[in-house]
Amino acid sequence: MAMPLIEQIFKNPNNQLVMSFFSPSGYENFNYNNKFFFKCYLPLDFKRNSKQIIDFINPKILIFVKYDLWLNLINECHKKEISSIIISSKFREQQWYFKFKAKKAIKILKSISRIFTIDKDSENLLKSKGFKNVLYSGDTRYDQVLQESNLFKIQDLKIDHNCIILGSSWKKEEELVAEIVDEMEDVKWIIAPHEIDEKKLKTLQSKFNISCSLFSEIDYNKPIPRVLIIDQIGLLADLYSFSEIAFIGGGFSGQLHNILEAGAKGNVILFGPKIEKYPEAKFLYEENVGYKINDSLDLKTVINELLNNKNTLRAKQKKVIEIINNQKGATKIIWNEIKKLI
Repeated sequence: MAMPLIEQIFKNPNNQLVMSFFSPSGYENFNYNNKFFFKCYLPLDFKRNSKQIIDFINPKILIFVKYDLWLNLINECHKKEISSIIISSKFREQQWYFKFKAKKAIKILKSISRIFTIDKDSENLLKSKGFKNVLYSGDTRYDQVLQESNLFKIQDLKIDHNCIILGSSWKKEEELVAEIVDEMEDVKWIIAPHEIDEKKLKTLQSKFNISCSLFSEIDYNKPIPRVLIIDQIGLLADLYSFSEIAFIGGGFSGQLHNILEAGAKGNVILFGPKIEKYPEAKFLYEENVGYKINDSLDLKTVINELLNNKNTLRAKQKKVIEIINNQKGATKIIWNEIKKLI
């Protein structure tokens, strides 16, 4: 979600950017090809560490993404009169910031130069708590998926039936599909599990008794098998171009994966029922282009309703693309405010 803002920053060739990470996976998997881009691990949020890193980098502005906030770092910037912002943030009454004993945290958050929220509910909540520094901008992820929607890294797949994709699937989504796959002979399934280690792939293959192949083994001159399991990373966003319906993983555990990539490619979206923390999923659900799935009967019913009425399916596919296009623009709002602060 930070990529559109990163690219905006580097439109000025004299700008430099230091991007920090806390986890090895984030650090190792993110790269940006620019000689003025630097990445580092962020030290633990102690006062001494915060002072040292701010003194060393001496930034013009400190930018946090979502809710990964380092209060001592924010406080150090405030003391040195360095601007700080949060982008793509969402706040809920239940968060620890709003507990009685978190008054110090609230004071620090109120010292941030701007807090950009992804929804009006978050903006209204913060304003009700006395925040003067909050602005609803929308979600930069819409800008990012639209920016990436024209990129393509894999060659065409031959698909001779309706196609449904499981994106970043977990065990629960895979089990539900395994229960109905034999009954749906006119559907080809692409399964992109969120883990692709050898043990996981073997377990996944064993769930399906019908034609099943790994992506690395397919013959591009032939139609894909009934079930195609993706055993490579970095392909999911492109694969959504081949499907009409996307069943996104994580919705049964409350850890829903990215649904906007699938929507930007015109997929009607299915997900598990635990979407309270995901305003984009609630939004698509309310717009009737997203469906909550509770069990295999739900899954089968929704799929059949969509595939048996192609006019309705096409209309929903068109609508989800329009919805995502209409949500773009957060990056522009944020950048215009950043220019005022630096």
